[in-house]
Amino acid sequence: MASAAILCTQCGAASATPLSQCAKCGGKNARVCGGCGLQNSLTKNYCDKCGNPISDLGPAVAPPPPTAGPGAPKSDIPATVVKHIAPKDAPPKEPAKAPAKKDPPPAALPPAKMKAVEPGAPNASPANAPLPAAGRKVVDPFAANEVSNYPWAPIAPPQAEFIAAPPRWVGMLRRAVTVTFATFAVIAALVAVWYWTENNKPENASRRAAIQYLDVLKARDYAAAYSMFSEASRKYCTLEEFAASRDTSTWTWSDLRIDHIEPGAVLYAYELKIAGAPPRTDRVLFVEENKKWVRPYSWVLMRKVEEAFEKNNADMGLVLAQAAATVNPRDPMARGYLCEAAYYRKAPADTARQCLTAIELSHVYPSNLSLKSLYHLHAILADTYKNALQKPDLALDQFAQMLAFPSISPADQCEILLARSEAYITLSRPGEALADANRASQLCVRPQDLAYIEEIRRKLNAPNQ
Repeated sequence: MASAAILCTQCGAASATPLSQCAKCGGKNARVCGGCGLQNSLTKNYCDKCGNPISDLGPAVAPPPPTAGPGAPKSDIPATVVKHIAPKDAPPKEPAKAPAKKDPPPAALPPAKMKAVEPGAPNASPANAPLPAAGRKVVDPFAANEVSNYPWAPIAPPQAEFIAAPPRWVGMLRRAVTVTFATFAVIAALVAVWYWTENNKPENASRRAAIQYLDVLKARDYAAAYSMFSEASRKYCTLEEFAASRDTSTWTWSDLRIDHIEPGAVLYAYELKIAGAPPRTDRVLFVEENKKWVRPYSWVLMRKVEEAFEKNNADMGLVLAQAAATVNPRDPMARGYLCEAAYYRKAPADTARQCLTAIELSHVYPSNLSLKSLYHLHAILADTYKNALQKPDLALDQFAQMLAFPSISPADQCEILLARSEAYITLSRPGEALADANRASQLCVRPQDLAYIEEIRRKLNAPNQ
């Protein structure tokens, strides 16, 4: 078995005990293999290079010179030559003995005879060091780094790499780019919000619906036009009824414009040109339903209402008129039929409400109500106020509006003046009652009307004319 020596890696002094530091210079001690001269850690039992046991201490030997061939890489452990100048009086050193022959590794001792002694302990010695198991090489955790490779001098901490600060203009440019990007993002968001808001305004959304409706209607695509009806319109009118009600004449439209707008409803006017007829202004109404703009169509239903009243079927007319008012609550004609039906049923409060609604709607929304029909609604309302509701003061306003109708006949003026004279008498306004009676005497021609005028004069104690 090759012998080993514990030598200082700095001064080369030998040590008889496995001390970690040299007693002479304080350097690091290492276990030097007697076979190959490799400096191993003191805790090693086998040489990391040749594998020979190095647990037994031998004579101090110097490490042999490297035996690598020409061109081979240098040894992993650089040989450090420490040259000492001996003092003048010191005796000359004996030459280093030749390394002993390699002996085979000793057989493993039985476990009962093994005694675990911590390396470096006071009683530790090569004879007490634990032996490896037979046929197996103990891998030391420090084997990856050989003793001769350890830098014994302290390693200075790495210096932090100096990174020059960027120029000032770079930071300014970055901030400018960030601000510019943020500004463009805000502007884009505002434009998107503005576009969405403008696109969904009632006047814009309803206009698109009106254009689409008129275009498909002109193209006689009745199914597409019917799909734009409100839910109530489709309930009381089928697609077949709508298609059958349409005229087959060729027509065009132009100059679409808003005629009236209110929350949830927009009335459009446009120029209608029918082949063979002069252009005229027509109107179409769109209402908002479930966030969509739809057409409240009730013309087919209104024809059924007219037929019921023409047949003196007031009950059926009332039911159909109520349905028409449900489809289009802004239709003056449907409200007018409700007024007339309530008047026939002797329901004065309902009559007054429906008649007033029909008259007010007729000032905004066009319908098939003629001047004669409007005059008839005023007459029903005036009679209801004067006689059924006993409100002659409200009847006076209706009489004044009736007298203001254009081209009113003398007979109609006679009836209005006589009725208003009665209202003035009820209100204890004899002067105005006598003035209406005297004016009526110039217009009335029927004997019963003339006789009634004389009776009014006697009540008012008017002098004979």
